Amino acid sequence: MPTKTPQDHKTTKTAQDAEKQQSFADVEGHKLLEPFSKVKGSDQARLTGRLVRLGLLDESGDSEGVDLESLDFDAVADLIDYVSEHFAIDSAKFDTFTMGPGGMERAMNLAVAYAGEMGKDDA
Repeated sequence: MPTKTPQDHKTTKTAQDAEKQQSFADVEGHKLLEPFSKVKGSDQARLTGRLVRLGLLDESGDSEGVDLESLDFDAVADLIDYVSEHFAIDSAKFDTFTMGPGGMERAMNLAVAYAGEMGKDDA
């Protein structure tokens, strides 16, 4: 029987997806937002709904394949303000985090990761 070498072992799709998905604790700015234990289900639903309507999340909570050119940037701005007002521990610190070059991208990444993490089942 031939011996299998490391390259003979294929990574499962689940393992590949897990590698791609960054832990929320590793997302820049994660400490600026309320712990999930303090976020009401209705607020979780509102945030997720906004992200789905923007096309930043699909119905299953996946954020892969977002077409940035098709985004409504006024709605993105409203989303960033919504996260600041409803989920930030300190709105001023969150707003500072979103300032400067790359601020919009940081805010979007944080909001998507936050909604994705709150939608996970702890079971």
